[in-house]
Amino acid sequence: MNILHLCNKVPFPGRDGSSIAMESLIRIEAGLGHRVHVVALNTEKHWVAHPMSPFQGVTLEALAAETAPSLATALPNLFARDSYYASRFWSAQAAQVIRQRAQNTDVVVLDSLFMAVYLNELGSVPIVLRTHNVEHAIWLRGLAEEPWYRRSYVALQARRLRRWEAEIARRVQRIWAISAEDASWFGGQGGPTCTVPCSFDTLNGPWVDSGAASPRAYHLGALDWTPNVRGMKWFLDEVAPRLAQAQVDVYSAQWPYGPEPSGIQYRSDVPDFEHYGVFIAPIRSGSGMRIKLLEAMARGKAVVTTPLGAEGLGATHGTHLILAESAAEFAAALDELCTDPGLRQRIGRAAADHARLHFADQYLAERIAAELATFAP
Repeated sequence: MNILHLCNKVPFPGRDGSSIAMESLIRIEAGLGHRVHVVALNTEKHWVAHPMSPFQGVTLEALAAETAPSLATALPNLFARDSYYASRFWSAQAAQVIRQRAQNTDVVVLDSLFMAVYLNELGSVPIVLRTHNVEHAIWLRGLAEEPWYRRSYVALQARRLRRWEAEIARRVQRIWAISAEDASWFGGQGGPTCTVPCSFDTLNGPWVDSGAASPRAYHLGALDWTPNVRGMKWFLDEVAPRLAQAQVDVYSAQWPYGPEPSGIQYRSDVPDFEHYGVFIAPIRSGSGMRIKLLEAMARGKAVVTTPLGAEGLGATHGTHLILAESAAEFAAALDELCTDPGLRQRIGRAAADHARLHFADQYLAERIAAELATFAP
């Protein structure tokens, strides 16, 4: 089968949550023996200098695109019906290329809601929408934390995005939602939906189990993505002052805050995972599945996160990770894990076993094969 796979960023190499999820799905498609042609926007924010495919049977076409928001493009959108969050991914060059490639394909996978701006270029070919989030929920859940002068604009755009998400759900033939929670929402819009989470390569992948022997904690995530920025600010302001024992290193290319509080160290390099036994994910807004959290579990780390952060993982509190809602609960859980090696290693071991049982490529391949078989010519 010929698959046209559309991405709103270059998926190779997988380096953040969404690109890792894209790479994992493409890897499985190719591993099933399909011919996959990837058309990806190479944006200024996620620029890849020399894009290439690492997989046999997969070709990559990366198209330079400007998608950064600006006042010059945001303000005119006030008088349009379209969501600005989606419309900025439109490119006339990409539309022309996608229109041509769609003529020689059996199925199109939109590996991002935002690539649905090209639906009208695809003709009558069957279309799968692979969703990474319920996009409008990201903005609505964080609306209270927006500055007052942006709140009305963000609320308007979130409503437009919700309407558009529902419309797209009714126009595609299948929806592959990355989490069961997201599948529930999309299924309610009328589209045939199943859950296709991010998976990982247990044989050749980079997520090596290094255990939870170390008492030191870390966070790894891009601090230029709104839910991450807000979650870490809450952690620094509300959780860190309550910590009695835990030491935390925060890894990100950016640090949009002031001086680090006591016990917190910002680092811009690549973590040596052997040095850490605990991973923190202070998520308080957003949607979908937190891929860095899955990575930490696969590496055998004991995880502290919020109930929202654990969505999509099917993990049990107290067995595979620790859930904490309030700042006091989060600080107490983190201190306990950092000072109790038995608890830390028990949860880390259970986390790694859970990740391999439910999120290995082999586990997802059978489901994706059955889905794709419905489109076989």
